[in-house]
Amino acid sequence: MDRSEWQRVYEDCFPRVFRALVATGARPDEAEDALHDAFELALGRHGEIVRPEGWLFVVASRRWRRHRIRMAIFHPLSRLTQAPEPDWARSELLTEMRRLPLRQRQVLAARYLIGLSQEETAAAMGIARGTVGPHTTQGLARLRKRLEPR
Repeated sequence: MDRSEWQRVYEDCFPRVFRALVATGARPDEAEDALHDAFELALGRHGEIVRPEGWLFVVASRRWRRHRIRMAIFHPLSRLTQAPEPDWARSELLTEMRRLPLRQRQVLAARYLIGLSQEETAAAMGIARGTVGPHTTQGLARLRKRLEPR
């Protein structure tokens, strides 16, 4: 499709796809951002898109879900920078968490700092649900061992 055809698709499809995204749970600002991202990707494609409206909906939905997952993970962490200086026990916990392997740190942060379930953690990290449990157990065991009073 050339740009003039995409202009027509934009004018025809944008309202319907926008309403569909909002109906699936996106806030209007999120739906608009995701849909604009989808149009940008479509303009950069060299292959033909057979059903632009469906393609735009699927791509925009994925963009919106990815944005939601990122916000669920990173927005609660932004409050950590606003907290007062951590006390001794918290700073020791954070120091010991930094010593854990990356995957264990990520799983523990998702589970206990953000409050995601095992399923949500697996989906957010792109790993199998069955791997979340062992990483959680091993990470907590390491933290307990390192933090128990001597």
